[in-house]
Amino acid sequence: MKKTKEPYKKYTKEQKKAIRAAQVKRQKLFIAFFILAAAMTLILLNLPGNDKNTIHRINSSCESYRADMERIAANYGMSDYVDLLLALMMQESSGKGPDVMQSSEGAFNTIYPQEPNGITDVEYSLECGVQELKYALEKANVQDPLDVDRISIALQAYNFGADSYLSYMEEHHETVWTQESAEAFAKMASSGRERAQDNPFRNTAGPWDYGDQRYPEHVLRYYHPE
Repeated sequence: MKKTKEPYKKYTKEQKKAIRAAQVKRQKLFIAFFILAAAMTLILLNLPGNDKNTIHRINSSCESYRADMERIAANYGMSDYVDLLLALMMQESSGKGPDVMQSSEGAFNTIYPQEPNGITDVEYSLECGVQELKYALEKANVQDPLDVDRISIALQAYNFGADSYLSYMEEHHETVWTQESAEAFAKMASSGRERAQDNPFRNTAGPWDYGDQRYPEHVLRYYHPE
């Protein structure tokens, strides 16, 4: 038996308007949800501390010292750490000025005044900086350029002074770098002297008036051994 077709359903003008209004409403809701989701993503990505996916690179000034750094590093058995040395330079000076490694106050400066920017010879700054980091890496028992945990300790030692900081770490049975332990050392070394609330270094380098208590993080953002 032949099956009869169901008659085509016709909508009234009012029904068509209602259907269209419902469709438009759904579209608007979808667009609004999409815009809200995109806005929330942008906000979250731009929150302080949420720049972990940002890749920081050394600038052209530091890069221009690569050949000199490779030559000097080779003299001290530090060829594997040229990228780390350039990352350190980026944090210290961005490759500007004669004391590019800010090594004037280190133990290996025996010629110039041991005061900030005391070294006025770039070559000598590189020599002192390479030796200073080599000493810190060896004292921290760094195994290789990928040993970031121990490298972090060595970098903080470069900033604070290797012997005093590493002795403190040993006495307190600290085996990994933490910002808390760095701040504790800085509090002791500064005799409890805090940086003023309006001091710009308080937020970037820590609350105590001694060195940079986040130094490893600041250097390692420019270090990409992989």
